[in-house]
Formats: sequence, C-alpha cells, structure tokens
Amino acid sequence: MRERAHAEDGFTLVEMLVVLAILGTVLGGLTVLFTGAINSQSDQSNRAEAQQDARLGLDRMRREIRCASDVTTASGYPASAVTITLGTYCPTAAGATTVTWCTKDKNGTSPPVPGAQPYTLWRYTGSSCSGTGTQWASNLVDSASPSITAGKIFDGLAIPAASLNVSGATGGTLLPGTYWYVVTAVRSDGTEVPGAAKSVSITSAQNAVSLSWSTYLGASTYNVYGRGTNGVVLLKNVAGTSYLDTGPTSIQPGGAATSITITDPATPVTIPVASTTNFPSISGANWITFGASGVVRCTGITASSFTGCIGARPGQYPKGMPVDNASTSRPPSAALSVSLALDKTPANTNQRFVLTDNITLRNSRPS
Repeated sequence: MRERAHAEDGFTLVEMLVVLAILGTVLGGLTVLFTGAINSQSDQSNRAEAQQDARLGLDRMRREIRCASDVTTASGYPASAVTITLGTYCPTAAGATTVTWCTKDKNGTSPPVPGAQPYTLWRYTGSSCSGTGTQWASNLVDSASPSITAGKIFDGLAIPAASLNVSGATGGTLLPGTYWYVVTAVRSDGTEVPGAAKSVSITSAQNAVSLSWSTYLGASTYNVYGRGTNGVVLLKNVAGTSYLDTGPTSIQPGGAATSITITDPATPVTIPVASTTNFPSISGANWITFGASGVVRCTGITASSFTGCIGARPGQYPKGMPVDNASTSRPPSAALSVSLALDKTPANTNQRFVLTDNITLRNSRPS
C-alpha cells in the first residue's frame, strides 16, 4: 500500500491541455456540421412550403387566364392587379363573368405600398381587389431579375383594350356592321408584343373606323390588324399612335377604260386602284381579292396600284369593283406574363426564388 501511495503515474497538465484542445476541435466541427444541417433543413422546409403555396396559386391563375377572352388593368403594365373576362365554358368560372387577381402588401393594402413586403396573392370575383376573396399565395417579395417592385407581378399586353380607342368615322367604303381590331407594338429588334382586341359597330351614317392608342415604351412601330375577307388580318404598319381604316379600295382603270381584263393567271399584271393607303406595305408582297378573282399575290405596290399580280381567275373586272385585303398575317395571341418572387426570410436572399410563366389567352383572338 505504501508503494501505491508513493506512485506518481498519471497525466501531466500539458497532456490534459492537448487532449482538451483536440476534443474541442472535434466537438466544434461536429457542432458546425449539425448546426449547418439543422439550418439547411429549415431553409429547405421554408423553400418547399413557399414553392408549394405559390405553385398552387400560379396553377389556378394559369388555368383561368388561359380560358379568358380579355384581360384589363387599371393603369397599364406592369401591374399589381388584372381583371379577366371569363366565358361560361371556363371550368373555374362558376357563374362569374369577371375575376380579379391582385397582390396586397403586409398591411393588407392594394395596390401594395412600395417596400411593404412580403406581399400576398388574392383572387376576387368581380372587377376589383376588394370584398370577400381567397388568398392563394404568401411570402411574395420584390425582385431585381425579373424586375418586380411594389407587388407588380403582371406584365403583358402592349396595347390593353382600355387604352385602344375605336370609333366610327366617315370618308371610307366600309359597310355598316361590327368590326374587330388589334394593335400590337413592334420593337426595334422586330419582336411583336401582343395587344388586346376591341370591336366597334358602325352605322349607315359611317363608313370608316378611327383608331388611336397609348404609346408603348420601347415600340418603334405598331401593327394594326382588323377586318378582312379572311378575318382579322394585318392592315398596316404605322409609326404613330393613330390610324384611319377607310375600308377596301376599288379598281380604277386609267383613261377611258371601264374595266381590266385578266386572261392568264400566271402572267403578272398591274391592278390600278383608287388608293393603297390601307394595305400593309409600300414594298414587298401583298395578297388581295376582288370580285371572283380569288386570292391574288402581288409582288409590288405603289400609291395607286398593285404590280406583279398573279393567280387571279381569268375574266373582266369593272371599274369600281372593291379590292380587299387578303393578308395571311394574323395578330399574335394575347399573352400575360406572371412572375412570383418568393422568400420566407426577405431580410436576406438565401431562400429567394422566382416562378415565371407566360400565359396565352387562347380565347382572346377574334376570328
């Protein structure tokens, strides 16, 4: 026992410190690992919850907008609210003819106050973002790319129906009836931004249609589509924001001639007319019809004639016979772009992601 009591076996202080340092390093690494795993799980759970929430809302909105025949906003695009027109054939209509989709800020204000995020997405029956509605998504925030500010998640039509003014006028050859028009914006790179369709009924005291619309930022020119023998076709590309549709022109032979005669459909001929103002271009191909001619392709155009015309049925066509537009160009279907930026922790961007969709209104084009 005396020998055991005098034994000096054990650990030195240095050894103890070394062991503690090693244990601290290992435990510190494990702590960082487990903390990162816990934070990652929390981030993924928040992201999945926000995505599921947003995808349900986007899916419902997509189905309604695709079935809509028209979409309007209070003050153009981008917008925080859109009102869509539904037909009874739409499965989600449930008797409603108009539905409004909109965003609200964190205080429940619509339109949202800039910076008062997160925002929420709502659906209302009717033409306003008020009353009894259904919330379909939350945790919406602003985004740099795509650009979203103050909850303005909708972008789309270049010329909304609300900013397209169509009215009856005089000085043309149109017959009384109802006519449809669409104006689209053409950017400098040639891309065409769709517009909304609008109709007008003219009386027997009117024989022309006057159109005007709001300027679209980024547009170099505008395409005007309207009435034609083959439905709504390209009437004219214009640089301004107004257009007067005076209707079909008419055959006008020169001199004492009272008609033009076509003997061979394959031989190019010139079709003299009163004016070509309401036809698509001053150069390039034009498709026209007159009487029983069928569709005629002309390779050139002047202020008072179509040149290089082939394909007309042989026959004699009298002076004054209407010559109408048979263009094959049709307006692009109306489309609405929706962007939902989501983040359950808006103080940072660790969980931020964006859902985008370009939704085509399949019932928006007049025939």
